[in-house]
Amino acid sequence: MKLNQNHKPDQELNESLFLITAKQNCTDFDFLIDYLNNHQDEVESALRNYGSVAIRGYKVKTPEQFQKVGLSIFPELRNQYPGGAPRYKVAEYVWSASSVPSYQSICGHTELSYSPSEQPPYILFFSPQVAKSGGETPIINMKSVLSDLPEQLQQKCSHTRLVTKFYWVNTQKRLFDVRLWKWPWFGFPKSWKAVFNTEDKSLVEKKCFDAGRQIKWLANDGLIAHYPMPIIGSHPITKEIAWTGFFPWFHIWGVCIDAWFAAKYQRKFRSWLVFLILFLITLGQICLEKLIPERCKYRALDVVFEDGSDLSFWDVYHIVKSYWKNTELFSWQEGDIVILDNYRMGHGRLPFTGERQVYIAFS
Repeated sequence: MKLNQNHKPDQELNESLFLITAKQNCTDFDFLIDYLNNHQDEVESALRNYGSVAIRGYKVKTPEQFQKVGLSIFPELRNQYPGGAPRYKVAEYVWSASSVPSYQSICGHTELSYSPSEQPPYILFFSPQVAKSGGETPIINMKSVLSDLPEQLQQKCSHTRLVTKFYWVNTQKRLFDVRLWKWPWFGFPKSWKAVFNTEDKSLVEKKCFDAGRQIKWLANDGLIAHYPMPIIGSHPITKEIAWTGFFPWFHIWGVCIDAWFAAKYQRKFRSWLVFLILFLITLGQICLEKLIPERCKYRALDVVFEDGSDLSFWDVYHIVKSYWKNTELFSWQEGDIVILDNYRMGHGRLPFTGERQVYIAFS
């Protein structure tokens, strides 16, 4: 199919998002592929200038079609996902979005910010089925996040790094941790065998060493991995200084704080109830860690400053508050594709009702 000027989609800047919209008589999937094959430079330019691009109005219906769109823009998509988020693969270069329960929000972050050597430059999203209500994707300007943090916190973060921690088990065992809460009880931490797709400890050690991780094997054959990450960094292309996209869920209060902001925005009984439950679970977890420390040694996730000092509740509160202040909420329409510069723009998810499908790919 030959693309002519009449087939070229409309383009507009919708707040901070560059929106490419199909013309009414040119919505076929093949038109989109032809456009991308012939105007790849336009998409790349929009990503450089705005950090986020949305494609709307084309008949993109399946993960395989989404994959084809991704390969038209980024010929070298990744076929391995090294992160710890709960995902499953649906095509060679396509994964499900994180399977966090629909009643919870997902805090803002940039993908794999905790593992800089593995962080993808771009992340792509596709939704063939939108939620009945809610489910918007916050798109967060990380450059503005930094400037909106309290000066004292900015100064503190500019002279140190964070160390994020994962606890991975050998065999399935429930863990009382707010990050693992799934109504009505708690889920399981991921096993290191599933994360690294191997049972060979030496191979796990090599992969961690290559990625700059420090690891510690436990007596129960569990594994703790430490990921040093910069808090403030420069964009590899534009050289702009920005917040690197720390994921507040690593902090014990992060889930609860983000749920507070989500409830304030949505103003729904369910959102306030979820916040209250998360608040009580977090308090309970902290109390148990103090009362029976030997039985509550490990958290599913954790984060400290490089010198071993803790981020305070208020440190995390100000970070999440700045994320929300610098967020544009993207409301999905069926078949939408969103592409983000993963060094510049963060993302998250609001709670939703109904069925919702989102798939992702990485460059």
